[in-house]
Amino acid sequence: MTLFKKENMKVKLTNETLRDLYLKDLLLPDYRGAPKVRRIHEWNTIQPKYRNEPLDLTKAYIEGKPIYLWSDIHFGHANIIKYCKRPFPNKHMMNDCLIGNYLNVIKPDDIVIWGGDIGFMPEAQINGILNSLPGYKIQIVGNHDMHRDGKLYELDFDERHLCFVIDIDEHDFDTQLLFTHYPLDNIPEGCANIHGHIHDNLAGTKNLNMCVEWTNYAPVPLKQFIDRARKLVGAEQGIPVL
Repeated sequence: MTLFKKENMKVKLTNETLRDLYLKDLLLPDYRGAPKVRRIHEWNTIQPKYRNEPLDLTKAYIEGKPIYLWSDIHFGHANIIKYCKRPFPNKHMMNDCLIGNYLNVIKPDDIVIWGGDIGFMPEAQINGILNSLPGYKIQIVGNHDMHRDGKLYELDFDERHLCFVIDIDEHDFDTQLLFTHYPLDNIPEGCANIHGHIHDNLAGTKNLNMCVEWTNYAPVPLKQFIDRARKLVGAEQGIPVL
């Protein structure tokens, strides 16, 4: 059993304080030495959008509702097959496989977090796919979810976010999962970052990659990431994980 002392937790982040942290983080240099995003003002304008009433993900987790994750699906993007060595002969087979994998996992009452970079097709075609898929679908905006002028694609998700927090508070474990598209460089103590963007690469020790290259091209349960976060945050605090 992991013995995780809750008094070791720092002040908890809210969705608003994570937003501030994330926007500052996006100004940090990437591997090219340039800021992660070219035009930060476009990211500053991204606000939550809801089709109906917003869903409290922390409450949904506590109530045991099935929550799944995946990211950087890239529907219709032929070049991603070459870039990331995806095991598909062409984009049509890739689309069919990704859709089939989703349908094999997700039921109508499940919640699915999509970590951004949804598709490289006209909005109507992407929405045709989204509307054919079950589940309550939540989008985290990725850099390829924008037009060249910075305007967001209007995709048919139940919710759209720049980023958000899920609190995990169990009898022996207390952490926060910080959901973003780009991996965070500065992750507060007691937290883990679940992200997309970097495909088959890896970031820091507390960055958990939910790109499809790491999820076998299908949505995976949030619990898998909680189990990994449990080990990472426990190790950060010097607490043995048995």
